[in-house]
Amino acid sequence: MEEDCFDRLTDDLLLVIFNKLGDAKSLTRCISVSKRFASLVFEADTVFLSIPPRKHNPLRRNLFKILIGKLIAKPLHFFHHFIADRPDANRKAVSFYSPEEVLKHFRQVKTMHIELPSDGGKTGLMEGNDSLLKWKARFGSEIKSFAILSATSFQKRVQPLSSGDDFSENNGEVLTDGQLKLQIVLTISCLLAASARHYLMKQVLEEHHALENIIASDACKQGKVCMGKDEVAEVRNSIKSMVATDSSLERTRVPDLSMRLWYAPVLELPENGYIMRGATLVVLRPNGDGQIGNGRRSGLFGFDGEECERKAYSEAAREMMKMKKSYLMTMESF
Repeated sequence: MEEDCFDRLTDDLLLVIFNKLGDAKSLTRCISVSKRFASLVFEADTVFLSIPPRKHNPLRRNLFKILIGKLIAKPLHFFHHFIADRPDANRKAVSFYSPEEVLKHFRQVKTMHIELPSDGGKTGLMEGNDSLLKWKARFGSEIKSFAILSATSFQKRVQPLSSGDDFSENNGEVLTDGQLKLQIVLTISCLLAASARHYLMKQVLEEHHALENIIASDACKQGKVCMGKDEVAEVRNSIKSMVATDSSLERTRVPDLSMRLWYAPVLELPENGYIMRGATLVVLRPNGDGQIGNGRRSGLFGFDGEECERKAYSEAAREMMKMKKSYLMTMESF
């Protein structure tokens, strides 16, 4: 009988391979290889799970645009009325399957990355193939930091700047009232997406007690929510009280936030060879959590995307935070 080469691999080496493989669907397929594989697969401590979308409802395509129209036409307090205490609407809006069916056998996982469906990609605010919307949130029991980078156009620069196009001293420009309102709506939309993901992550943490790090991103690499070891521990310590307050919303409540916004009509990124138009950076933090915009906070960035683009996003955030002009606002809890 011919020897099976897999038998030469130690259990520890197989687990290293499984952890490198990571993808939950691929790992579950390994179960059929052999009884030995089946006994070891679910001991993997690093798992990536891409969740398929539910069947798309075409009636929801224009919902966000309708909401924008109402918000721009009326005072922004309409938004609080729209989202307050609507459990049925929140439940119907869930556009993906629960990850627990796939993850229920992975009980030794320490690091988990959940990728949710893109749900149509960009929001209704960001029109055009060249537009950009990226966000990153860090949560503990509630939001710790939040950053949003957006642009009406993000393109590779194909030719050097002309002598009249020097943006090295770009100190920020004034937003119109309409532009500012749109940015506020966009910010609220991203906060809602992040708080819904955080709610899902808390449910996963309740079922997976070994978890130390967890990320929830989306298929189009638009935004991600991150929790490290300290944040996970904070959630576990307060999860009982949070369940009672969040169960009706099916999202984590957003606390009072301080918000700072930078804007540039055109932003040149010479290090990475890109140019942005209508560029906006928004940084939010809970009230009383220090000054927004100091250099020590650059670690809150790390937007999702391809490697070359991620470097350009970081460059854009750094350059915009150097601008002298910015907008300071506060946002009430919702």
